Amino acid sequence: MKKIINLFSIACLLLFFCSSNIKKDKSNYTIAFVKEVYIDEGNYTFNDENDSTYTKAEGERIENFIGIFSKKQDTVTVYKLNQDLNEKPEKFSFWSKNKNNKSITFYCSAGDDIKITFSNLNKVIVNNDTYQVNKEYYNFLKQKILIEKSVLDLGFFLKDGYGDYEEFLKPLNKNWRNQKENNKFKIIQAKIKNKNYQTDNHFFTYSFTYKYDKNGIVENVLGENSFNKKFVKENNKYIIYVINRSINERASENEHLYKNKITFFDSIVGNRTRYSNATTYCYKKYQSKLSTIDVETKPQKIQDVLKLLNIDQNCLN
Repeated sequence: MKKIINLFSIACLLLFFCSSNIKKDKSNYTIAFVKEVYIDEGNYTFNDENDSTYTKAEGERIENFIGIFSKKQDTVTVYKLNQDLNEKPEKFSFWSKNKNNKSITFYCSAGDDIKITFSNLNKVIVNNDTYQVNKEYYNFLKQKILIEKSVLDLGFFLKDGYGDYEEFLKPLNKNWRNQKENNKFKIIQAKIKNKNYQTDNHFFTYSFTYKYDKNGIVENVLGENSFNKKFVKENNKYIIYVINRSINERASENEHLYKNKITFFDSIVGNRTRYSNATTYCYKKYQSKLSTIDVETKPQKIQDVLKLLNIDQNCLN
């Protein structure tokens, strides 16, 4: 009798776990809510080397985004919410087509596209740019981007943003899934061709090299006079980098990047200098919130999404 009871108990447990797995498998989409804070700290216009005029800032600006991701991450929709939830939000959609055994092209509703080609010798070609990566990263990217069509993993791969596709990927370059960097994955070097918008069909070409410490953490990225990223220090909470970036011939940017080791949210303290008016603009920006929910079917209306996430007007501030 005792043996029968034990067998019955095991059967019930198996049935419970199977039922749980079936229910979990029905979650076909993940919906995420992200809050970003941008603080305008004012600007300084330099009259000469030792004299400047300060202009007061507008202060804090909060931006709220909702992302809808299929479990395969092959289609993505991102909404930028207005402060008035009754107003129609800005919408960005991402999808792919023209796939073969070596390349895939991703499209955005804004009108741009990116072609990714997986070449031999662990090379990944992104439009006009070529990235040399280690074997582990090449295999991972090929599986995720080419086979699974994940535009979100493409955005994570190109998150430093020094190619001409920065604007294309901007809606994706947030911590949408609490993702931690894998220190086994390495970019070794890259050759970047950025378009010269002053002349037709001309490019600025830069060579990038990456250096890592023994734990696989980036020590520096050297991109000539286009982009440079250097490790500053690490503590219990942050890995800190300083980044110098050339926006174009008329502007440059200097930032301190704080990579949070607990939340994986990035924070930036920076300034942008515009040469034409000798003005430096100071700012801070950071992600302050991430919440997600899994659903079986994709909501068709933004109001349905807001209800699922329990977002009302008070959540936006």
